[in-house]
Amino acid sequence: MASVSIPEDLAQAEQRAKELQSRNIETTVDAVIQQAITDYVQEILMEGLEGSYVTTHFADDQLTITEDATGKVLTTIPAPAGGFQAAFRSQGRMLMQNLANKVQEKFRDRIIRG
Repeated sequence: MASVSIPEDLAQAEQRAKELQSRNIETTVDAVIQQAITDYVQEILMEGLEGSYVTTHFADDQLTITEDATGKVLTTIPAPAGGFQAAFRSQGRMLMQNLANKVQEKFRDRIIRG
């Protein structure tokens, strides 16, 4: 489901970090992983919630999804055991699939199916 530019495993995140660093953009693999997780969830929401504007971001050790117009927290997704970084590093694709399932579950009544 994710676009080609969003890393879905550690090897892709490491490659993305190297690409950015080669263009003199300061980053770390951890930063790339964090961005990949938020971008992935954001993409799912943008595809599924037509006309709704929400933003995904990290707050503490969980993902928070807020409504742009009101700033109201719509839902949170707690980190898996060991945290998001560890889960991505060990089983990135499984983490991403689990995030997709959780988003679909939490927004079941609002997701538009094609």
